[in-house]
Amino acid sequence: MGFKKTPNVIVTNEKPCIKNTNCVFNDRTVISNHFLKIFSRYSFKSYTVFSTVIMHTNSSSSPLQNPPNLIGNMQSSETPTNPLKRNFETMINNPKQSTQYELDVFKVAMGRNTIAHIDTGSGMIAVMIIKEFEKMFKEQLSEKKLIIFLAPTRKLVEQQCNVVRENTDLRVDFYHGSKASTVDDGKKVDDWDAAVWEHETDKNDIMVMTPTILLNALRNGFIKFEMICLLIIDECHHASGNHPYASIMKEFYLESVNKPKVFGMTAFLANKKGASSTGNCEARITMLENILDSRVYTIQNRTDLQDVTPTASANKSLKITEKSPSGADVTPTASANKSLKITEKSPSGADVTPTASQNKSSKITEKSPSGKDVTPTVSGNKALKITKESPSGAGTTKRKELHGTMPIRAVSGTWGDNHDDGVDFYAYGISFVCSVKDVKYSSFVLLLESKLDDDVANLEMRLYLVSKFVNCKVSSCAKLHLDARQVANGKCFQELFFNGIYAKFFPETDPKLWTPSYMYLLLPLESLDPFEINWKMIDSCVSAIEFVKKSSVSSAEKQNVDSIMTYSENTSMIHFANKCVHKDDITNMVVLAIHTGKLYSVIDILQDETACSPFDGDTKKYSSFEEYFKKKYKIDLVYPAQNMLMLKQSHRAHNLLVDFNGEGILHGKKIKAESCKVNTDRQRYNARLPPELLVTIDARLDVVKSLYLLPSLMHRLEALMLASQLREEITGHMTNIHVSSSLILEAITTLRCNESFSMERLELLGDSVLKYTVSCDLYLRYPNKHEGQLSSARSSQVSNSTLYNLGIVCRLQNYIRDVAFDPTRWTAPGQLPSRPCACDHGVETIEVPIDTKYHTEDPKILTGKCCDRGHRWLGSKTVSDCVEALVGAYFVDGGLTGALHCMKWLGISCELDSSRVDEAIKIASLHVYTPKLDVLQGLESKLGYEFVVKGLLLEAITHATDQNPDQRVGYCYQRLEFLGDSVLDLLITWYLFNKHKDIDPGELTDLRSASVNNENFAYAAVRRNLHGYLQCRSVTLQTQISDYVKFVATSSTDTNSLQTNKSPKALGDLVESIAGAILLDTKLNLDEVWRIFELLLTPIVTPEKLELPPLRELIEYCDSKGYFIKDKCRRLGDGVTAELSLQLEDDLLIAEATSPTRKVARGQAALKLLSQLENKGILRKNQGEDNRDGEIGNKDVKKNDTTRSNVTRFDPQLAANTSIADSKMEEESNSKTEIPVIKSINKNKGGPRSTLFELCRKMQWTMPTFTHSEEKSRTLIEIGEGVDKRTAFNKFESEISLNIPSYGIIKLMGEPRADKKSSCDSAALLMLYELQRQRMLKIG
Repeated sequence: MGFKKTPNVIVTNEKPCIKNTNCVFNDRTVISNHFLKIFSRYSFKSYTVFSTVIMHTNSSSSPLQNPPNLIGNMQSSETPTNPLKRNFETMINNPKQSTQYELDVFKVAMGRNTIAHIDTGSGMIAVMIIKEFEKMFKEQLSEKKLIIFLAPTRKLVEQQCNVVRENTDLRVDFYHGSKASTVDDGKKVDDWDAAVWEHETDKNDIMVMTPTILLNALRNGFIKFEMICLLIIDECHHASGNHPYASIMKEFYLESVNKPKVFGMTAFLANKKGASSTGNCEARITMLENILDSRVYTIQNRTDLQDVTPTASANKSLKITEKSPSGADVTPTASANKSLKITEKSPSGADVTPTASQNKSSKITEKSPSGKDVTPTVSGNKALKITKESPSGAGTTKRKELHGTMPIRAVSGTWGDNHDDGVDFYAYGISFVCSVKDVKYSSFVLLLESKLDDDVANLEMRLYLVSKFVNCKVSSCAKLHLDARQVANGKCFQELFFNGIYAKFFPETDPKLWTPSYMYLLLPLESLDPFEINWKMIDSCVSAIEFVKKSSVSSAEKQNVDSIMTYSENTSMIHFANKCVHKDDITNMVVLAIHTGKLYSVIDILQDETACSPFDGDTKKYSSFEEYFKKKYKIDLVYPAQNMLMLKQSHRAHNLLVDFNGEGILHGKKIKAESCKVNTDRQRYNARLPPELLVTIDARLDVVKSLYLLPSLMHRLEALMLASQLREEITGHMTNIHVSSSLILEAITTLRCNESFSMERLELLGDSVLKYTVSCDLYLRYPNKHEGQLSSARSSQVSNSTLYNLGIVCRLQNYIRDVAFDPTRWTAPGQLPSRPCACDHGVETIEVPIDTKYHTEDPKILTGKCCDRGHRWLGSKTVSDCVEALVGAYFVDGGLTGALHCMKWLGISCELDSSRVDEAIKIASLHVYTPKLDVLQGLESKLGYEFVVKGLLLEAITHATDQNPDQRVGYCYQRLEFLGDSVLDLLITWYLFNKHKDIDPGELTDLRSASVNNENFAYAAVRRNLHGYLQCRSVTLQTQISDYVKFVATSSTDTNSLQTNKSPKALGDLVESIAGAILLDTKLNLDEVWRIFELLLTPIVTPEKLELPPLRELIEYCDSKGYFIKDKCRRLGDGVTAELSLQLEDDLLIAEATSPTRKVARGQAALKLLSQLENKGILRKNQGEDNRDGEIGNKDVKKNDTTRSNVTRFDPQLAANTSIADSKMEEESNSKTEIPVIKSINKNKGGPRSTLFELCRKMQWTMPTFTHSEEKSRTLIEIGEGVDKRTAFNKFESEISLNIPSYGIIKLMGEPRADKKSSCDSAALLMLYELQRQRMLKIG
């Protein structure tokens, strides 16, 4: 049987076989399709992919006899093999002669923890790794080290032991349940004690054993995990659930400081029932990688486009028929044994570039009305069906995942309680300067065991208070040594002040509040220059703590307070718990209440109030303050007649990172000064206490004031430490790439953090950088692939699901900041949490395993909020967004070199070396351009650039239809268009990124969308007279270009007119292909390309001239006003008719438009509606949006003649009595519209509002507005009745106003509730009942 060889394809006269490097597939090959599908997702990661093949052919029917280069001498069907078993003879025959794939896996395994997914030969790779470690053993290490080789069965343990023993010079022994001791009366291994295990570890370098043996030895302390330098795990796919493999990794590996290298081996990655589906297999693989802290590596590279979309070469004639009235580009490529007929019938002008490789004739017809590029691919006898990814898959917004948080190494400390010899700290001074000169703040020092990076240690930032701001400066100081006493006293100060202000101070602090993972000191300074810690104040705190410990109030046996105080008859002296102070010296004194553990500052003496005065709270329980303290705290006051003190209470910390009172950017949107003003009219209450319950502390008030700034400052500083930690992981010790920690922080911060920065701008830039680098890499790597194949490969590499997988592998999810700073959840070391949040996720470790059971689509699950263990729910797409933002950050500070380095760390390998560029230029230089030299020179003069390689420009202007049947040129602009599209996308995005730094990310995205699109490029081509240089032979396309040129000459230049009139796609493609040609001719010089195209594309749209697409502008306007749009589309002949209706308060607007596509028809209809709004004087350009969040914005609705109801209170019982309904209203409602019906009302929080909003949307009523009133009380008040009854200090009431077209405005006042949102729900519920009463709604 003969073979005809074509590139990478073996064709027989019976069945086609695609040949890979190491395996052969034919029509009888059984392949696990879902594995192939999973691995295709990993195709462009750092993984390479190998397809497990089980041959089921016999010698008589196999098309290949003794095929060469098969993996591990794969057997025929006469000798069936189990893929989970390995042929050990193959591994040990020639140990010194390794195959290429063994060398590849070995190199990867030496660089990182690896799971080798291969059928056979992994044992030999393990031997190669052991030999590398053998060199370390020969260096006579100072401490004992072991290599542990694990296998799940006794037989495998003995086999692997023999393999290792025969191929290394190290001392090896095996251990399983039948192993008997040679030194302890032959006891079995399960009965060995520490002495036997010590003997075994001393005499061996390599121990091959079952995982149960190792797990028991580790748990009993017979083997120390730190002794293991290499951990080899055979059949590692078992590592899940409670399997000993998983237990070893979770209990010992994750907890160890010096982790061993891990090498796992398996032939089957999904060893779990139910793992047959794609999603389950993908989750299983990811979970296995996380448990073993490794990444999968396989032996055959399926990322090669050769296997994804194989090139076809025609054996016989190829007939191309152009029947399209659109001038569509038709560039078919075929590899077939018979003729292939390709017919294009699209009316859309779509580019149709089919590829086929099949035995019989195939007819591919494109009839898409959408105007999209269509690139069908046919391989074999069946068409390849590509389906969209599930909307809730990896990298989508719908899916939420539970993830952990990354511990910050810089704030960890090992000193703890063991500081007898003192501790060496790195000291970082913190100073504060207020915008109000008379306001002073004390300086502090931050003491860390770790050295911070310079851009973290030297920080300047601003904190915003209600009516002022404070400039903060962190600066690096010299190393500092504190002795044991100073360390202990520093801890006492920190415990007293942070607990006394933000929680409650208890003399006996829980030692668990000082954990090694979160250990630093914040101490007050007497002066910053010269550097001097205020030890006097700290010692005073220590004395106060000792006093409280000895006091009768806190002791087990209650005594009177007078046993502590010193009595004095002098009335000018104030008797505190620990001393007497002259009354003139008490103002601003810092005191600690011994009965509550709270810190206060003294304001003044209450001259007319003593503990004997009437109690002003609950007078039914307490007649006087003296009785209050006796009954509630069991304290007998000794000096009840002494004047009480007015004290300023400590308050909770606030988020001082955002200026809510000024102009700026907040979570991606501009802050409006009027709408975001902080309420300064809140009533503040002062405390009144007898002096004898207060312990004085020699602390200045400016120290206390600084403590209110520290939570926000430390939150930002810790965030920068986390960013610096990620930077170190990415960049390593490279000195030529430096990205600022603040830029890394921006890349890992989401909008939900409500910071003045977020990842969105960098994400936009990173998206363009990824697109460009991947496009260049594919273009240069695969010179024979057409544009359709390259686009498909690029889409796969930069898709959200791919980026998500890369981010998860790099544990990027643990670095992402996705929740606004909550100062009440922040704690300093030694501080009790004021608002604990217990973990209920069932995960004991700080890192959450990657498992589908931690995925959800439940809308009730809130993202961002962390439990005390650091677990939080995160949107799946946030991970992929962060990947793009990181690439963008490295591009900003490190240029293209930095971006490529970051991509390589992520697992995206793009090689833009000059040799490949030279090869691409060499291919283009072979194009014969002499007949069209005049055309090329004319175009060069238009561009202002002379090409070195004219063939590149010729290719850039050659349309696919410019093919002479007698002399085919064999090229067209499509590949350069693919390249140029990414180049212009990057250049324009980079220009806008730098040009408009103060606009919000959403507006930046709109600017890019308005600048980088085919319509804009087509318009530029006509405006610069480039369209005449397009080389094409399609009469239809030439006619379309002529019509478009006339349209541009006679129409306005506004964006909307261009968007609603489709240009020939070839014109935009021409501009992109020229950009790609210049990029190659300049050898990837982006600056030179932009020099040319900045002039070509000028004027580039600015925020002032930005016009949104009509439909989007209409939707945003309606959202801001609370209006709803109804959209109806219907097919009418060859076109689509769109009808949009907009219900205003007193008018119904309708617009209709017809166009070949639904998108254009809706856009034109929206444009008509916008015109109607402008004619009515309603629409104002660039108007601000009202606040329309979950509570709905508060509007002042005009009172007019149409107000039908102004109800102060509403009785729900009347809702059932529909006989009282207004007869006129009944007539109106029945004559105009059908009464809507809702089954029931969800009365949980937010339910009534959601029901009412949905009703308004359905009926096209304007959204209701709420106005709120708040009543405050110093004592608890009862609110609500029945199950809704609550007690609180504040009471809210909300008035709701609903405008119903052709009827009027209904106003209702809701019932009082304890919070604002609940009061809105009450008002919304009453409105629903009122609508039912007036027969505008049916409930149930």
